[in-house]
Amino acid sequence: MTKHILFDCDGVLIDTEIVAAEVVTNWLISEGVDINIETFIADYTGKTFTDILEILKAKQLLAASTATREAVAFMDEEIRRNMRPIVGVKEMLSGVPVTASMVSNSAEDYVLEAIELLEANHIFQKRVFSAEMVPKGKPDPAVYLLALEKLNLNKEEVLVIEDSVAGVTASTAAGLKTVGFLGGTHVRNGHGEKLKQLGALDLVRSHKELTEYLSGI
Repeated sequence: MTKHILFDCDGVLIDTEIVAAEVVTNWLISEGVDINIETFIADYTGKTFTDILEILKAKQLLAASTATREAVAFMDEEIRRNMRPIVGVKEMLSGVPVTASMVSNSAEDYVLEAIELLEANHIFQKRVFSAEMVPKGKPDPAVYLLALEKLNLNKEEVLVIEDSVAGVTASTAAGLKTVGFLGGTHVRNGHGEKLKQLGALDLVRSHKELTEYLSGI
């Protein structure tokens, strides 16, 4: 029986994955990295900015001397300025039938800002689990395992809503039932099939579909 829902933030509730892709791609190009937005979406959506920069450094595509912390701070600020809810999200949240938390690769203060924007403090009640709280962010399952521990829930009592390859990889590695959300503007053809291959049980294409899905849990 599902007692609790773990929502990802970006790409599920807040439509910032496409903004993030644009901001980070433009910054990387300015640093001499040969990349375009479609490659970024395919290869890096859902990963922390720190992990993305470290991956590119390891591949010698980005200078090893690049100041990661300063770069990430700049990109975070640009994305926060363009934070916007996904269509239908407030209506969906108003009908969530059980308690819920947010599990995100984004910084905790950013996620709390998103909750304010969504007018959803009464739903999440500051139940936020961020990649900042664990050694490695998604696709590592650590942040989901932390949520289970802190919420004192068994795996079978939890349902996850995720949109990215990294997110679904993390949640399924933690042994959690996961629904793939395809309602963000960053989603491309074939993305749903990728999420299913990674273990997503079902797919929903909008918050209207998600509302209907959750009414049956």
